Amino acid sequence: MKLSNRTFVIASIILILLNLFVYFWWANRPFAVLRPADVNREIVSGLEAESLRIQALLDSACTSSELQAYRRGEIGPLQRSLPESSLPSSPASPAAPPAPPSQTTTKILPQEQLVALLESATVRVLVFSDQMKYLGHGTGFFIDKNTVVTNRHVIEAGKKFAITSSTLGKEPLPARLIAATRDSEYTNPDFAVLRAEKVPANIRPLAISTQPQLLQTVVASGFPSSEIRVDANLVTPNTVFSQGEVSVLQPQPNNMVLVLHTARIATGSSGGPLVNRCGNVVGVNTFIGAQTDKFSDRSLYALSGNALRSFLDQSGVSYTKVPNDCSTDPKN
Repeated sequence: MKLSNRTFVIASIILILLNLFVYFWWANRPFAVLRPADVNREIVSGLEAESLRIQALLDSACTSSELQAYRRGEIGPLQRSLPESSLPSSPASPAAPPAPPSQTTTKILPQEQLVALLESATVRVLVFSDQMKYLGHGTGFFIDKNTVVTNRHVIEAGKKFAITSSTLGKEPLPARLIAATRDSEYTNPDFAVLRAEKVPANIRPLAISTQPQLLQTVVASGFPSSEIRVDANLVTPNTVFSQGEVSVLQPQPNNMVLVLHTARIATGSSGGPLVNRCGNVVGVNTFIGAQTDKFSDRSLYALSGNALRSFLDQSGVSYTKVPNDCSTDPKN
């Protein structure tokens, strides 16, 4: 009996030691996460390859079907499988800028403040596979201190994500997916929400307004591939801005409203904010519609602020609401 008790004690000690060994090995194992150095290498490699691909397209014959598809906005870092009946889609600094406003407003912002606000809020969304292969990018924007909105179709091909911008610093920040619409079909809600940690305190989230008014001035910000491919900083290129007007509001059978506008967007702009001159979001740039036989006739679409509000409310994601009272252009 004594021998049996002794054997039991020895076996228990060995089992405890094995468990401790496994525990400490697990606690100190190297994680396969989005390490900044690995992310930067993947981004630079992916963007260099993408830049070469785009240059090859631009150097090809003017009648090339690929070149025409690129100019229409159909070809980008993230490819989508589209029904034949669907419209083609776009997977939609050096000097210190003036300080952006510290809170949301319904007053027209001076140009410098609007630019600073959008530079602070707009991020590039980087998409990776499980094995950390760089798949492409889109655009997103902060709606809270660590919460970013983008399009579902930007992230749905990936498993791991990161965000980057000149405001966030030189290193990309890992982000996790916390909410998304059920699909990204045309005329359906196409939204996703990412959350990042250790976000710098100097970012400024954007408030979300309702749908814009006809002929209202709107500004788009983002990272269209054709513009940023020649930026000297491949990881954190300068934010690209464009201004236009709302051309038409197109209600859909599911009560969502498509916002057709003239603020230039291109492949890589998807998920970026469409704001009024007060800096409040009135839409999310999502896709480009074009006739298949010509690239000069392009329609630039955003999903309305009302649709984004509805999705965020249903998902329990916090954000700031503001009315769309910003209807007068500033006097320069």
